[in-house]
Amino acid sequence: MSEQTNASTPRERTLPLRAAPNDGLPNWPEGVSPDPAAEKVRQLAATLTTVMAERGLSARAVAKLAGIGVGTVQVIQHGNRWPDTRAVARLEVALNTALWPGHNPTN
Repeated sequence: MSEQTNASTPRERTLPLRAAPNDGLPNWPEGVSPDPAAEKVRQLAATLTTVMAERGLSARAVAKLAGIGVGTVQVIQHGNRWPDTRAVARLEVALNTALWPGHNPTN
């Protein structure tokens, strides 16, 4: 019989930790990020914030419409973490608005 590995042993990370999208941008989501991926997230956050303001929606109201947590909406707005694609898709559907830069829904 072979030895089983200990399930509580942490796995070694193969990729380095990446800075948050808002790293180095004190006026997020204003400004331009030098990181192309972070710039896409910044544009997403700016569009989300604009749509919410235009429609008079709070983070809590948007979260309820999208079926996601209010914290998820807030971290996208503030650029504290990289957004989950499912959350972005749910936001786009709930708001009937393309949020991801360059995304032009065909439906």
